[in-house]
Amino acid sequence: MSVGGAGHKTAQADLSAEALQEIFSQAAIGIAQVSLDCEWLLVNKQYCEMLGYSETELRKKKVTDITHPDDMEQDRMVQRQLLSGEASSLTVEKRYIRKDGSVYWGRLHRSLVRDLENRPKYFIAIVEDVTKQKEAEEAARHSELANRQVLDIIPDCVFVMDVTSDSRFKIVWFNPAEEKATGLSSGEVSGKFVEDVLSEDVAAKVTSHYRRCLEEESAISYDEELNFPAGRRSFHTRLMPMRNSAGSIHRIVGCCIDVTEANRMQAEALARQKLESMGVLAGGIAHDFNNLLGGILASSELALAEEAAGSPVTEQLQRIRTAAIHGAEIVRQLMIYGGKDCPNRETVDLSLLIEEMLQLLKLSITKHPVLKLDLGANLPPMRVNPAQIRQVVMNLVTNASEAIGNREGTIRLSTAWVRVGRKPADAALKNLSKGDYIKLEVSDTGSGMTPDVQSRVFDPFFSTKFPGRGLGLAVVQRIVRDYFGAIKFASEPGRGAMFQIWLPCASKPGAPSHGPAAEPEPLPPSTGTVLLVEDEDLLRLAVAKALRKAGLLVLEAGDGSAALDLMRANDDIDLVLLDATLPGVSSREVFENARKEHPGLKVVVTSAYGEETVHATLDGLRADSFIRKPFHLADLIHMVGKILH
Repeated sequence: MSVGGAGHKTAQADLSAEALQEIFSQAAIGIAQVSLDCEWLLVNKQYCEMLGYSETELRKKKVTDITHPDDMEQDRMVQRQLLSGEASSLTVEKRYIRKDGSVYWGRLHRSLVRDLENRPKYFIAIVEDVTKQKEAEEAARHSELANRQVLDIIPDCVFVMDVTSDSRFKIVWFNPAEEKATGLSSGEVSGKFVEDVLSEDVAAKVTSHYRRCLEEESAISYDEELNFPAGRRSFHTRLMPMRNSAGSIHRIVGCCIDVTEANRMQAEALARQKLESMGVLAGGIAHDFNNLLGGILASSELALAEEAAGSPVTEQLQRIRTAAIHGAEIVRQLMIYGGKDCPNRETVDLSLLIEEMLQLLKLSITKHPVLKLDLGANLPPMRVNPAQIRQVVMNLVTNASEAIGNREGTIRLSTAWVRVGRKPADAALKNLSKGDYIKLEVSDTGSGMTPDVQSRVFDPFFSTKFPGRGLGLAVVQRIVRDYFGAIKFASEPGRGAMFQIWLPCASKPGAPSHGPAAEPEPLPPSTGTVLLVEDEDLLRLAVAKALRKAGLLVLEAGDGSAALDLMRANDDIDLVLLDATLPGVSSREVFENARKEHPGLKVVVTSAYGEETVHATLDGLRADSFIRKPFHLADLIHMVGKILH
């Protein structure tokens, strides 16, 4: 019995081996029997074909000999888990090194076979070929990586939103441009709903566009201004719906162009065009008005000279004269704003200039604010027109005073020497050249300005005070621009305002040359003949009368043609007082004729425009002297007398 029993068991074992061999040979996937020390005991044909080895060749190797180095630790971990009983079988994806050196990807199902006493006996390995799948996944990963790298470097903002089953929008990813524009980190917002990341009003705006994209099931575009942690930005956005394999929209991709800077530049360009148009109009009006003021001023001074001291009309005449002078100051503002004033420049020390006008500043503000100065000492000189700089200071200080009104307050005025680098951090200084500048700062504790007022603060004729004001800051801006400087202001309602101005230092240092003008030295009575060429009747009549009272013979011409006729008919003309802008025959033609036909004839040019502008108009012709309208009769008579003597 015992012998028969032993033979029966052997037959059973042989049958089991035969059955196992049949399974191995017929299976469509790779199957192997592996010893506990990783040697192949049995492999089927498919397994050999997968790896490119024959069965004999594989039996001479261990599993570790053809496992990819990067997957060795994974293999050891699987073996430990199976031997320890943590798992009865495990499935992993691993790489093999084929006989030809190529990499083969397999999905390995590995299990441990134990004997009747539960002792480990060998491993069964079943391998599926997933090489093509892994190659496709790797290609997709590389493609996605390449796409991400492209999206990371493009300047446009890109974001991806998942559409949930309940039609909510979950953030998937922001590219760096989107992160910069919004001030939000992609890593921090990824996986969160829009409502949990953005403010309520911003979330409501953007989700309304996302829903429209879903409803229309096509790409849409829109423009929106949004307030993000990085600040208020304007975007032109295009949304594109993405469909899954079932044809449902499951994702929205957005591409945005940050147009904040472009919109700002466009607004500035429109503002400049508006200012330039206003400047042309203002310059033309100012010139004509200046002629009228010149006539009023000359007539009032003439009347004052003829009126006896203590006359009841003297006070009224003095008021007319003062009004004409003040009117001329306003006209000068208009001409500066219109770019028609090219004043002579001198080297000045800004702190000394302000100290000289301190008394005038104190008289120009109300009694309520306190004026505090912090003036830098020994400042580098600036090459500017002192009158223009006084005007800048005066406008800023009087504006500060009006902002404080009838309340107690403080006006601070300071000057300092600063150096501007090649790439200044302050955006207000971005257009300044590298170099030394004088910074003028005027601040107040007044009512401040609302955002709407701030947006219009440099508009000509805009004022929050009362009609007839508002040109001051427009003129300040024009002056600063003409000197290639910069202007910056900040204000909050109820917290005052602060204006800062940067003006370049003089390239060549020189002693400051500003100061009160010297009184003209007395001259003996004048004699001679003057040809007065002026198209403004009121001014011509007053000037002619004043010159005659000074002892001069005066010939009058109201236009260029009349002036030429008088010069042809009179050889004894000693001096021509010539208006630079005449109707008909031009002033330049009159000037050329005077020089050609009457050698040695003196010419004094007068104009409401500055001397440089007039010189350009006369195309290089140089007069013996120049006097600007409106002028005082005493100054004109003294100039004429000096030239004739």
